[in-house]
Amino acid sequence: MKYKWLLLLVVPSLLSAQQDKREGISVILPDNPTREQVIRCATEVRPSYRQLDYQKREMLGFIHIGMNTFTGAEWGTGKESPSIFNPSRLNADDWVRTFKEAGLTGVILVTKHHDGFCVWPSKYTDHTVAHSPWRNGKGDLVKEVADACRKYDMKLCLYLSPWDMHEPTYGTDAYNDHYIHQLEELLTNYGPVYLLWFDGAGTDDAVSGKKMPFDWNRIFRRARELQPDVLLSGNAPDIRWVGNEKGKGRETEWCVQGINSLDQFFGSLNGYSYKTPNLGSIEDLMTKKRLVWYPSRSGMPLRNGWFYNSKDDNTTKSMSYLIDSYFSSVGRNSNLLPNLSPDSTGRFPVKDAQRMIAFGQMIQRMKSVDYAKGAQAIPLGGWTSDSPSAVITDDSPFTSWHTADSVTSASAEIRLVKPATVNVIKLQENVRDFGQRVESFAIEAYLLGEWKEIARGTTIGFRRMVHLTEPVHTDAFRVRFLNSRISISFGNLSLYYIDSVKDVVESTARQFAIDRQSVRSLSIQNIEGDNQSALFDGNNQSVWKGKIISLPASFVFTFNKPTQVGGLSYLPSAESESFIERYSVYLSNDGKHWESVSEGRFGNIQNNPIEQQIYFKTKTTKFVKLEVQSVTTERKNVDISELGLYAQ
Repeated sequence: MKYKWLLLLVVPSLLSAQQDKREGISVILPDNPTREQVIRCATEVRPSYRQLDYQKREMLGFIHIGMNTFTGAEWGTGKESPSIFNPSRLNADDWVRTFKEAGLTGVILVTKHHDGFCVWPSKYTDHTVAHSPWRNGKGDLVKEVADACRKYDMKLCLYLSPWDMHEPTYGTDAYNDHYIHQLEELLTNYGPVYLLWFDGAGTDDAVSGKKMPFDWNRIFRRARELQPDVLLSGNAPDIRWVGNEKGKGRETEWCVQGINSLDQFFGSLNGYSYKTPNLGSIEDLMTKKRLVWYPSRSGMPLRNGWFYNSKDDNTTKSMSYLIDSYFSSVGRNSNLLPNLSPDSTGRFPVKDAQRMIAFGQMIQRMKSVDYAKGAQAIPLGGWTSDSPSAVITDDSPFTSWHTADSVTSASAEIRLVKPATVNVIKLQENVRDFGQRVESFAIEAYLLGEWKEIARGTTIGFRRMVHLTEPVHTDAFRVRFLNSRISISFGNLSLYYIDSVKDVVESTARQFAIDRQSVRSLSIQNIEGDNQSALFDGNNQSVWKGKIISLPASFVFTFNKPTQVGGLSYLPSAESESFIERYSVYLSNDGKHWESVSEGRFGNIQNNPIEQQIYFKTKTTKFVKLEVQSVTTERKNVDISELGLYAQ
């Protein structure tokens, strides 16, 4: 059976003349392929020059500002008035300079979130900054950020939500025209755009409530016509979501992924799912029609939510969390996108900005000294390349050693110029020329007169960084490639030392939590579940597992005596399959007559299952009811770590 090849965007004859702008290579699998055929096809997939450049950058900054900044929501409604948007002290220079000082090379600006509000004066809607008091209606935030990016030599990246709750044509073919018009504005008025972000939220009717016939091929093709170098990220063909918003990557991360779309440009419903347990494995790829280069990225707000909310002021992530996220994402063949949220004045919270800079500068210090420089690389077996030793430690993955086909294990020894103390080891494959192949590896250090294994891992890809729990002091390392697809390419090894982190203990305890002893009982209606005490025991590690029988369902707190209440919280279990989404909160003094004090939606909870907090005007009451109106999936299994009550 012959293989069928699909080469994206350019024909092979152009590649030799455009080596610096090689397009990606994807492969159409034969019908009913064997395992051996899929392995061979997987090793023929190649990244585009855009994807390679993106993967080299490691991190891009993210900036969320819009209606939600002024309402306290994560997802808006589309009904907000532009009159509330007035970040009077906004200075885009400060934003971009903060990320520059942190060592990042680009920023992503949310130009339109799901509520449809545009931070540039789009002529295709009245839901824009032109109808706000900010800059007296003459402002253009995209222009201000673009100007700052040019000033600081940073890449301009733009997020344009496909889901639009304000636009009346959403859900019809006409919305494709509307969306492309706005895309054209962004790609023709602000200079080069490095990356476009197409968020997947709301693009299915389960979330948005509307079936939207997106013409992704047309949308992506138009973007590339206007700016051929632009990266298409998110619900798009160049970069995919890793599957969480915690800044955490997978232990095993393959850039080669299988999809079921044969289109040059593909969007949603392409057969790929981030939930697949063995994502990118040969077993997974065998079920697909086409193999593509599809690297992942992991987003991470520096505080609980993506948009500023004063209730999150004590949730800024610690340095140890950020460092762990870096090695879990960037260090595992992915990229990291840390987010800073301007407050309602337009300024980054000082603590958040300082934490971002300190984090980035710590990574820069680590990379400033590569102890592998000048080291001698010695082949121990399996290699066919006659490339010099220096190519392994020249900090370029595109100069490499390789093995012959069918040689899937090999080893190399690295002898340093002098002994060094190391706790970070970076490995890279030459993915540009050979794709991703290594399935497992081990690293040994020469310690006290013998070789000792200090690390073991699975995939490498563009970059794998092993952060040792304890540093080693030695002048010799061994890298053992244990298994690989077809053959091995060894592109680079770097050795670093990163300082240990000692976090400052920051209190996040709420001062007005209601004592659990004041609650006489907690009753549950229309939900089955055991271990009910776990719902309100003050222990975030205990989990109550519930299954909703019918909606609405409810949790009712009964106090021993009338008590002042001004807030309620819901901490979902991160392992839950479904989450409370729409809710109402009621108060009562007799358990029969109820007063509604709050209703809303926990926006983005499926992707970012953090504690949700509901505040309302403090009142004295005997009963509090949290009523569940809807959940995020059809499964209706709702696992809860803790419910909380607060006086204000």
